[in-house]
Amino acid sequence: MHGIEMKITVKTLLDKGFSQRAISRELGISRVTVKKYLEEINTTGIKVPKIEKGKKLDKYKESIEEWFQQGLTGILIQEKLLKEKSFKVSYASVSRFLQQFKDPEVYIPLIAKPGEEGQVDFGYLGKFIKDGKTVKVWCFSIVLSHSRYSYHCLVTNQNVESFIRCHIKSFEYFGAVPDTVKIDNLKAGVITPNFYEPTIQVQYADFLNHYNCAPITARIRRGQDKGKAESGVKYVKNNFLKRVEHKDYYQLEKDLLDWTTNICNKRLHGTTKRVPEDVYFTSEKKQMQPLPEKRYELFTIEHRKVNTYGHISYKNNFYSVPYTFIGKKLIIKSNGTLLKIYDDAKEIALHHVCNNQGKFITIDDHAPLQKQKKTEDMYREKISELGSDANMFFEKVKQEKPKTWIQIIRGVLSLKKNYEYKTINNACKRAIEFQIYEYSTVKNICKNGLYDKNKENLSVKNAGGHHGELRKYDELFNNQINEN
Repeated sequence: MHGIEMKITVKTLLDKGFSQRAISRELGISRVTVKKYLEEINTTGIKVPKIEKGKKLDKYKESIEEWFQQGLTGILIQEKLLKEKSFKVSYASVSRFLQQFKDPEVYIPLIAKPGEEGQVDFGYLGKFIKDGKTVKVWCFSIVLSHSRYSYHCLVTNQNVESFIRCHIKSFEYFGAVPDTVKIDNLKAGVITPNFYEPTIQVQYADFLNHYNCAPITARIRRGQDKGKAESGVKYVKNNFLKRVEHKDYYQLEKDLLDWTTNICNKRLHGTTKRVPEDVYFTSEKKQMQPLPEKRYELFTIEHRKVNTYGHISYKNNFYSVPYTFIGKKLIIKSNGTLLKIYDDAKEIALHHVCNNQGKFITIDDHAPLQKQKKTEDMYREKISELGSDANMFFEKVKQEKPKTWIQIIRGVLSLKKNYEYKTINNACKRAIEFQIYEYSTVKNICKNGLYDKNKENLSVKNAGGHHGELRKYDELFNNQINEN
């Protein structure tokens, strides 16, 4: 019995003009067999037998299905096959085998209302020459889901600043803003991918809020969630890029804008069977939100670690943050005039950018309470708690020591750790009597209990019966203390 190869050979020779007799002679088979093959070919054609190739996991099918129904993943099933069946197999083979046990996912067409949604994506276009250098070029694409009206522009990176600039250009191209923007889980827009509650990048969230627009993230590995944008990128590659016969980046920008306006948006769309430009201007644009009065102002974003002084460095100056953030890594944003500092998405400090260098720009409230600068009224209030004489001492010190009064009053207030308020108040009274306005004098009076002695016992008279200079009083007063 001959195989299918013989039947194919018989047909081939017949097609070349061989007679049945000649075919019989050429192949060494009887004319009856040749006739039989020709009748079969003319009636049913040549049927190629289907070869069923068994899968190496078939003999473990029952076990694998049972494990799968128990909720085990492909990795765990792979491990169990090795451990329990002593059968080594790749994860890819297990994954393919499991497909027969999974129910196919049903996709429902996503119909968007006019102005409801724009879908965003990036696509790599290749390498081009920009300013004499070869650079990688991507295409940013945003497609309005209702009309399929789209905008495309070029970028050489996918960072936050480029991402936002592309959005700004697209909104201004549309002359309006959609209610939502569906984005891929790009790092430029999304910090933590989560379909239900994603963590949106700080500046991108601020940008969308400025345009009264909300972000929606596509599910991970679910291209159908933003299929319109992905189709837009594919259309750019297949229709626009194949027309390009140069490597000039700036010419490519012009060509892409011209193609977007005059070809892409004016074609008959394959799915909607309508022209995107017509649908947009007749029904969608009037349902979209207007552009804000001012364009969004872009900030540069960087990370900084807070030093032990409670400051972060920026352009050779130092800016304070609340002391509780010492040692933490924070996010800073600046437009050259303002410096905003964030802990995740929360703004914790705002400074005007200093144009000098080596300066410490400090907000007093950022320091611990005990280290914050005190106002004159705050010192007056604290000293008044000691008594009326202490308050009088405060006024005298301010008058006599205008440059150093703060240090003196701080010293007097520190005496509260070791002495009663009444003791300090009386010590201030004795210091006033001798017109000596020094912290050390008040401290020595408290220490030696001299606030109870008569004024006459502490006064110093010269030979002529006149009082000496105030500095002499201070010196003699301290000498008397040392002698005691």
